[in-house]
Amino acid sequence: MSVNLKNMQYAVRGEVVIVADKITQNLASGDTSTYPFDHIIYTNIGNPQSVGQQPLTWPRQVLALVDLPDSEGVDHPKAELLFPLDAIERAKEIKKGLKGVGSGAYSHSQGARCFREDIVKFIEDRDGGVKSDVDSIFMTNGASSAIGMVLTALIKDSSCGVMIPTPQYPIYSASIDLLGGKQVGYFLDEKKGWDLNSEELERSLSEAKKTGYQSEQFCTH
Repeated sequence: MSVNLKNMQYAVRGEVVIVADKITQNLASGDTSTYPFDHIIYTNIGNPQSVGQQPLTWPRQVLALVDLPDSEGVDHPKAELLFPLDAIERAKEIKKGLKGVGSGAYSHSQGARCFREDIVKFIEDRDGGVKSDVDSIFMTNGASSAIGMVLTALIKDSSCGVMIPTPQYPIYSASIDLLGGKQVGYFLDEKKGWDLNSEELERSLSEAKKTGYQSEQFCTH
């Protein structure tokens, strides 16, 4: 078994969550006298629906139309009675971009081109006309997947240090440990809204270099 995997700690799924799961099970079994509450609200993974937010309507409408046969969805004569017009138009765009393969099929390894073109347009609008290359855009299944890919490419061996903030999202520290790299922590400036502080970055980097890491082996989160 991988030693790195054995030693890795991932707080999002760690001891606090394990205890919370046990308490939830006890409550479900009828043990309501041990605790001064009747349920646990999980906030460890930032899931808005766990704290009461309902699923967003428009994305679900678009997804339903994308998955329905055209005759029962986007081309149905009464579609506009069931779905808003903008959801129907967006679903048509997606179905055209996916070239009829459906939302459940494998797409290009970088993500369907129609979605990457949307990302290029978003970046251009956001950054005041800065152009992006659609072939340089990579879509991933959530941020964790992207973080894993990037760190896998950057961490060559145990001589590679990765600078990560404190506090940080635990996926960074867990992934670095799993890949055999070294965590190089730096503190965020609480008084400035948890912003970066260049002096703190230099301090952390300087201390890490004393342990033998080379500056070109560092990457930030």
